[in-house]
Amino acid sequence: MRARLDAVTGQVSMYRLATMTLVAVLALAVVLAFLGAIGPDPYAILGTLGVVLVAALGANEVAARLARTVAHRESSVITALIVTCLVLPSLTTAGLIAAAGAGVIAALSKYLIVWRGRHILNPAAAGVLITGVIGYYTGQAVGVWWIATPALLPIVALGALLLLDRTRRVDVGLVFVVLAVIIVGARLVATGTDPFGALTTVLLLLPVVFLAGFMLSEPLTLPPLRWQQWLTAAVVAVVFSVPFSLGPIYTSPELALVVGNLVAFGLSRRTGFSVRVGESRPLSPTATEWHFTPSRPLRFDAGQYLELHLPHKADIRGMRRTFSIASAPQLAASPAPRLSIGMRTPEGGSSFKAALAALEPGTRIAATQIAGDFTLPRDASIPLVMLAGGIGMTPFASQLADLTARGEQRDIVVIVVPSNDDEVLYREVIEAAGARLVVMRRDDMTPDALLAAVPDIASRRAFVSGAPGLVSAGRSALRRAGAKRVKTDYFAGY
Repeated sequence: MRARLDAVTGQVSMYRLATMTLVAVLALAVVLAFLGAIGPDPYAILGTLGVVLVAALGANEVAARLARTVAHRESSVITALIVTCLVLPSLTTAGLIAAAGAGVIAALSKYLIVWRGRHILNPAAAGVLITGVIGYYTGQAVGVWWIATPALLPIVALGALLLLDRTRRVDVGLVFVVLAVIIVGARLVATGTDPFGALTTVLLLLPVVFLAGFMLSEPLTLPPLRWQQWLTAAVVAVVFSVPFSLGPIYTSPELALVVGNLVAFGLSRRTGFSVRVGESRPLSPTATEWHFTPSRPLRFDAGQYLELHLPHKADIRGMRRTFSIASAPQLAASPAPRLSIGMRTPEGGSSFKAALAALEPGTRIAATQIAGDFTLPRDASIPLVMLAGGIGMTPFASQLADLTARGEQRDIVVIVVPSNDDEVLYREVIEAAGARLVVMRRDDMTPDALLAAVPDIASRRAFVSGAPGLVSAGRSALRRAGAKRVKTDYFAGY
């Protein structure tokens, strides 16, 4: 099931998937509004959407020109769609001005509320919160979150699940939803509501699912490590659930998310940076390694990934891509920092790869983050088995190169499932680390074959990296072979 879902959602970028799900939610909302199944006027929803789209896109274009950068239009479209789901649908002049103001502030927040090139707050939440404070003094309601209605919950939940699954943050969303249900539900039960009624009230009438799936999961405002993401989700749940009021500042979903964004920023202090394109070398006839020079020394854990933002005439997968770092962390932290990534480069590949290949050495491009939890245990005595499908070898290459650089010997078996016959990427790195290499065809990757290759597999910590289908099959085979703990990474196919 997971492999099939990944095969479908992996065909488009995260931005495009978010756009499509939000459009589906709003389209159904308009239909239900025409049928009288939900409260808002359908023409008010459409009118508000049009105004917010124009306002957000226009503000983004102006801000991008002033900042001398390329406007990321699809990001602004997503922000406008989310804002439309939060503000009061209206056809009045005052209501449309308030909605437009939320769109403008949301777009500008990406340029004004930043730290070293990265925006700190969820744009839609910031726009609605700031406009709501203004509305407090003018008497104009703004953040009503009308999207939280029983008739829309099925499609909102489906969209939220698709986005959380695609980003592998279902657990983060669940932390928020479960805590919000417990805290708000307990308050309702304390006032006489039966437990089932409290549960349905929270899920059907409060925007917990929409907030978890469409806003809390935004990658650029979440901290990089999983425990930090769980803590952020917990903070958002508490602020969301505990009522308070201090003038124009009062309990609201947008305030809860902004507070969570600030906590996330405090936890990680992630900073944007840039890299200069260096030389490339072929890893195989269909794979290439690219070398980059970061704008400053970097610290990261072996196994983490790098996100690059390359403005170009993008295909449906967008202008941003994530790639596992293939080089050792020591190289990036040196006074003359370097890092490398490996990628598939087939004929007719993505627009991103074509644009990258066309760049002259020395060209500077933006790197938006380094993140990820696909890291090795600190205890060197734990034996490991690494299962890599094709280019999925890249995070393992970084980890093995790190061990070699530190002079650390570990009991590691690397199982490579080549994408092409006799292709073992980073073979020299595997050998330098002293790991045992096993090459296995995809069709032969069965529990019995894994046990035959690694008889003590039940005592090893297992790691799997590669394309979604390979990761799903590898995880299942490893568990059936006796592996107790299997950690996964996956490449959606760029």
